[in-house]
Amino acid sequence: LLLQFLATLISEVELPQKEKKSSRSQIMSFSSLPDEIIENILARISKWTYPNLSLVSKRFLSLLSSPQLYKTRSHIGTTEPCLYFCLKLGYDSSDPQWFTLWMKPDENLTSNGETMHDYSLIPLHSSSYSPPVPYRKSTVAVGSEIYVIGGLPEAPSSSVRILDCRIHTWRDGPNMTVARSDPVAVYLDEKIYVIGGCKNDESANWLEVLDIKTQTWRALPSPGTHHELHCEDIKFNPSAFKGKLYVAAETKDYTYEPKDGTWNVVREKLIFKDIRHWCVIEDVMYSCTYVGSLMWYDSEGREWREIKGSNEFNVGLTWYLKKRSVHGIVNYGGKLVVIWRQWYNDDGKGWNTKVGFSKIALEKRHKDEIWGKTEWWVNSVHTVPRLCYFCFTCLAVSI
Repeated sequence: LLLQFLATLISEVELPQKEKKSSRSQIMSFSSLPDEIIENILARISKWTYPNLSLVSKRFLSLLSSPQLYKTRSHIGTTEPCLYFCLKLGYDSSDPQWFTLWMKPDENLTSNGETMHDYSLIPLHSSSYSPPVPYRKSTVAVGSEIYVIGGLPEAPSSSVRILDCRIHTWRDGPNMTVARSDPVAVYLDEKIYVIGGCKNDESANWLEVLDIKTQTWRALPSPGTHHELHCEDIKFNPSAFKGKLYVAAETKDYTYEPKDGTWNVVREKLIFKDIRHWCVIEDVMYSCTYVGSLMWYDSEGREWREIKGSNEFNVGLTWYLKKRSVHGIVNYGGKLVVIWRQWYNDDGKGWNTKVGFSKIALEKRHKDEIWGKTEWWVNSVHTVPRLCYFCFTCLAVSI
């Protein structure tokens, strides 16, 4: 009943003043409850209702802004996936702009039965000083936090900045052992592994690891200065797979085993070369190629296979992505979210870029088949001038 009453409060925020008066006695009665009980109730409803609930009273606003509320959500298992998105436009713009993607309640169905959600990007107004410039491969999500590690290609740094997505504030993390520019960061078992981005004379620190619990760094053994893994043209899976780090070098594919600190050849023939983006969902590796094909990795057969689906999925989504530039794929609560941008010049006054999202449900039907169904589209959530420098990062966190 209390949850139903909260739903009424949410809807009444937008009612005319006269209609609000009729529920004042109910609000007064509800407000007499202790903070602990109200907090427990708020923790059980969707975070997407919080903006409206925060308008009910100053007390609600205070409770919804409290870190304790999110600890309660984590404790009782009501966390939800949330997308965070960062843009930096132009070489001269002072700070990158972070957003969170909010879902509006209205939904529309397309002709093939897919859901069209109306989403909007809400800018984050952090109370702390300037956020860092994120690079996709050196930015990782850890629970409800985002770690931005190292510096820019032209400005190496050992710094670590952490965004607390519950209260939207930045703080400094522990510095790395060496300065790095655009390194690769991978999260695995409460640790963040950081690879490369340092000078040749610091190759002994080519790989180091941050223990999240103790917030301390330590260097790990390097595969050797002349090893092909030390070249610049390597690709790391940003999500650990089966407890290991997967890397594609110039000629071979490798794994790193954290338990014994060894590098092993997975395959003599390179099969990751066409992979542009990848992520891991329920211990299966997914990827998007340079031409927009969505794939999954058959770890037993050691080969990439295309995600199957209905005619609408195969013809519609695949064609759709090939007409756009895919900028990432992320694990969104067990679903695959594809982030893309498209150039257009509808009015003839100049080229612009629009950013959009698609969410895909995945199902393993046979040993060597995974099927996908597009659940929703977000046609355009943000528009930017095409000729601007475009730095893009998107992550999913649990809040």
